[in-house]
Amino acid sequence: MFCDDWAPVVDCLGTEREDCSREDVALHLVSQLAQSSLFPGSEKQRKSVTVVCACMLRDAGQQVLLARREAPGVPGLDGKWELPGGKIDFGERPEQTIVRELQEELGIAVSPKRLLPYLHTNVWEYERFVQHVVLACYECSISGDEPTAEHVRWCHINEIDFGQTLPGTKEFISLSAQNDWFDKVYIEFETNETSSPSKRFTVATQPTLYSRYGLVKYWGRLGTAPRTRIEEFESVEELDQQIFETAKRRLASGYHIRTLRGPETTFDVLVRIKDLAKQMGDYSLDPNLSTS
Repeated sequence: MFCDDWAPVVDCLGTEREDCSREDVALHLVSQLAQSSLFPGSEKQRKSVTVVCACMLRDAGQQVLLARREAPGVPGLDGKWELPGGKIDFGERPEQTIVRELQEELGIAVSPKRLLPYLHTNVWEYERFVQHVVLACYECSISGDEPTAEHVRWCHINEIDFGQTLPGTKEFISLSAQNDWFDKVYIEFETNETSSPSKRFTVATQPTLYSRYGLVKYWGRLGTAPRTRIEEFESVEELDQQIFETAKRRLASGYHIRTLRGPETTFDVLVRIKDLAKQMGDYSLDPNLSTS
């Protein structure tokens, strides 16, 4: 139902336009979701709001700042822990909202660092209306004194009971604390051609706005603009299988592995691809063909 309005988003994600940043894509998506009527038939008044929160870490990423929500009469919301933040005011940019809200609510100065590649939606039913919330999150650092308010707490990530946090909190913390942005698989295949520039085919895991399990593929001859495609999956198992099948097809089509990087402890598929390359006689002890 969003085909026309989402066209710029699809264009940005698929063509790597220089004039379209990741924040532009996120803002467009948030805007369209907030304006949509997703709950026809409800007798209560329907409201849509866009909220941004802040993920702030300390102690080498082992602790995160959480705030306790107070919303009497709203089941599932009152008393839960969340990443602090607030609603975007009219005409305000998300990073401006983060700075303003945390100054007003917690009395702290923060600096937004990056927009985490994930959006979450919640629906809360109040006495007089139903509220649809589109939630985005910025990774932030504290610029001055740390908060002293009673309703906030530094929590060790391994000790958080996520059953007592609001929906989306676990996903945002996971993206930030585990460094999934950098901790990814990167595999580059290349053909052996002497008469013309060789062809390369690259796959890399990359969380997207829609899924934590995204896979970017780009290919083409050296010296030409590569073609690009983004695929998204529901689980890490589906992602691993797609990576393996892609490697299998490339090796069977005359490509060899030029570069392979990523942590084997996180991505078992790298071990499988190494074994497959050995079976097909394409395994090399070159330092570039190793995991890190």
